[in-house]
Amino acid sequence: MSITQDDSAVELKVEISDNAIKQIKLMLEHDYTLKDHVFRIKIGGKGCGGFTYQTGFSEPHTDDLIVEAADLKIYVDPFTAHYIHGGNLDYKFDPQNFEDGFVLNNPREKEYAGKFFKDTNKLPPWAKP
Repeated sequence: MSITQDDSAVELKVEISDNAIKQIKLMLEHDYTLKDHVFRIKIGGKGCGGFTYQTGFSEPHTDDLIVEAADLKIYVDPFTAHYIHGGNLDYKFDPQNFEDGFVLNNPREKEYAGKFFKDTNKLPPWAKP
């Protein structure tokens, strides 16, 4: 499932797998500490190979963009939205190989390896000099 949303020149299209939707709903349903929190995708850092991504629950922010899939809202800040456009979120559970968690696949990841920010065309509109 995916949505495209335009807000202040930020376009966001992210596909959310059925496995990811099921896991997020399961967590929200069974963890009372998540009341009033939203599921969020964000950039956690940047290395030579590209970005690292984080997922988790937090309070919503006024500038968030929202991806809706199967009656579920996923929140993304404008900075992250600029770089993950066209990506997809999945949930992997493979106990035999000790894999468990959300995975964001970004087909444009190679564009952001190294010192890509020296190319001003790859920066968000608000970050250009």
